[in-house]
Amino acid sequence: MPTPHLVFPPPAYQVPSETPIEIITRVSPTTIVYVLLVLAATYALVRMSTAALYALAERAPRARFFFMMLAPILRFVLWLGSGVLVLAILAPSRDTLFAVLASVGIALGLGAQDLVKNLIGGLVILVDRPYQLGDRVKIGDAYGEIDHIGLRSTKLTTPDDTRVTIPNSEILSGKAWNANSGVPTCQVVTDLYLPHDTDPIEALEIGYEAAYSSPYILLSKPVVVLLQDGFEYGPFLRLRVKAYVYDHRFEPRFQSDITLRAKAEFLKRGMLLRWSRYEGAFPSRALRNQEEDQGISADST
Repeated sequence: MPTPHLVFPPPAYQVPSETPIEIITRVSPTTIVYVLLVLAATYALVRMSTAALYALAERAPRARFFFMMLAPILRFVLWLGSGVLVLAILAPSRDTLFAVLASVGIALGLGAQDLVKNLIGGLVILVDRPYQLGDRVKIGDAYGEIDHIGLRSTKLTTPDDTRVTIPNSEILSGKAWNANSGVPTCQVVTDLYLPHDTDPIEALEIGYEAAYSSPYILLSKPVVVLLQDGFEYGPFLRLRVKAYVYDHRFEPRFQSDITLRAKAEFLKRGMLLRWSRYEGAFPSRALRNQEEDQGISADST
């Protein structure tokens, strides 16, 4: 009896993966030129679009935060589109593409964990939006206006014009304090200090007067003035003025203006004499009465 022959189906056709030498030889100088042109055009387009959005934000202050919000989103979309276009120009095979992606993934997992965290943090910022361009934010020890949000880092400018670069990974495990949350208005807190025996009613009146007379105040928002005793380096009275500024970029000027107006009134009424010349001698009201009496007697002579 003859032995039956087993017939096996032909093996499925497999596309051979390209070796690195084959990939390099297949990429022509023309292809490299096209890739460089795509990257250069994307870079120029990102710069032009960002500059145009910033110009629109300056021309339309009420819509400033809307235009600034579009800048990082547009930057991400343009670079993502350029990456897809570069892949279309190189046209690698499926096996080669998977091999390259696997190699890149292993390399990132072993030696670029911080970069991956920063990229994930950048995507979280774009999606969750804890802050956006133009916001006044405190991240860690840095406080200032956000002027750049990238996939790797966030940059802000402090009130003393210092540029601070913060990795986006800090937003994943840290805290961010947003003072205005996408609107121009912002609450400003100004602390003023007085001798502990100051008349509290008089101090409150000066605090309200200094806030409402400032040209930077937003009158549609309430003004709150609070008093609190302190004992860090000796007894004193803290006068805290809480008011809103119509544009958060004027926050330092608003604080300085309130301090100037309030302190000028303190000096005019003699409320700081105990600290300035008669430390521990008399309460401020007694000093004022004494100087007024001396002034009257001098005028009469």
